[in-house]
Amino acid sequence: MKKTNYHIHTNYCDGQNSMEDMILSAISRNFNSIGISSHAPLDYQNDWTMPQDKLSQYIEELTLQKNKYRTKIQINSGLEIDYYMHTKQISKSAIRVLKNLDYWIGSIHCLGVMSNGEVAYIDDTEENFKEGIEQLYHGNVQKAVCNYYESIGDMAVKFHPDIIGHIDLIKKNNSHQQFFNENAEWYQKAWRGALIKIKQSGSILEINTGGAFRYGIRCLYPSLDILKAAIQLQIPLTIDTDAHCIQAVDFMMDSILDELKFLNVDTVMYYNGKKWISQKI
Repeated sequence: MKKTNYHIHTNYCDGQNSMEDMILSAISRNFNSIGISSHAPLDYQNDWTMPQDKLSQYIEELTLQKNKYRTKIQINSGLEIDYYMHTKQISKSAIRVLKNLDYWIGSIHCLGVMSNGEVAYIDDTEENFKEGIEQLYHGNVQKAVCNYYESIGDMAVKFHPDIIGHIDLIKKNNSHQQFFNENAEWYQKAWRGALIKIKQSGSILEINTGGAFRYGIRCLYPSLDILKAAIQLQIPLTIDTDAHCIQAVDFMMDSILDELKFLNVDTVMYYNGKKWISQKI
């Protein structure tokens, strides 16, 4: 089996290490194929995505590193691109750059812009998340969460991203069920609706260990219930670590493979440089 990871960040965005350092870390850990997928520039002012004026340099360096290490590892050019729930679009600059990529990850990190000009994020602090729900959804948590999952599904069928990023990121600030009950019928209906659309789109669902690395096992995405439902729907899967530092490049990968085997999953997806194919675990 080829060892792969298609969700890797660099210091072009909020990653801690350079692109080359992340590549060398992957080589030292015997990866066969990786994708560099820094956060694409957002339309909002922020401090965690790539600045717009660095995008061309990022693409150029990816080409350089691909050639430099082509005999040691397959490197694929990617981006993690945000879908905006209020416009149901990705940014114009993201659309323009797609032709220069091997693949891309579609994700949602933002609830929207609040009246004070600050962005309400899904995965920032609990206080920021709460303020966003108060301002943008008049305190209606269920409406916000359902809109999030509906938008995940809409992103999948409208734009067909290669990979759907951390599908249940919305639970990140819900560690004590203080915002919503993750066992509630409406919540399960919301994520099931997103899964059905992902199945229709042909996109790959990632098992993302990055949240678990940073915040603990509760932030493993997706939850076991969502993963089991995705398996039942025969949605293709990949294991990614959403690495923001060299230490996280292969975090929990072996244990996730064991879990997939336990769940009778025998394939994960692999990008061969031209297309996605399934490979035996």
